[in-house]
Amino acid sequence: MNKVSLIKTITKLYFLGAVTGSAMHIVHAAEKTGLTGAEAYATPFMIDGLAIVGLIMRGEEFSAKTRRLGAWTQGIMGMFSLIANVYAAESAGGVMFGVAIVSLFLAAEYLSSNIESVQVDLTAAAAKAAAAAKAAEDAKRADQNAKARQRRAAKRATPVRKLKAV
Repeated sequence: MNKVSLIKTITKLYFLGAVTGSAMHIVHAAEKTGLTGAEAYATPFMIDGLAIVGLIMRGEEFSAKTRRLGAWTQGIMGMFSLIANVYAAESAGGVMFGVAIVSLFLAAEYLSSNIESVQVDLTAAAAKAAAAAKAAEDAKRADQNAKARQRRAAKRATPVRKLKAV
């Protein structure tokens, strides 16, 4: 396992831990509001579950419209998650922990989706060099074509002299 894969795995574990902690807080918040049993345990799926759906909808394989909808979904459900995580607190420390859980969720998601290997930089540099070489080749070809047009125009402009018979 290389370092990039290791870091991606660690950030995914942080994400999983944040989702688990958030779910526990949301269940507690739901119970504080009077929900019991299945109702309280379904609440994290309605809040963090939809936030995760929004996260997935932001993937590159989706259209721009779907990515925007995913960002809105993730943002709105993230706010509900933050409210529930803070509401679940019994003390100032609990409030801070609720904010920290949601912050960890966001940080792990951001890091996980932005970690890239050096190969990405090398590929981009190679593509840039190839584009520059093609542009130089196109410029050279355009210059050669312009010179050829000038020679043909000069040839047409030169009067043809007839030779006298001897």
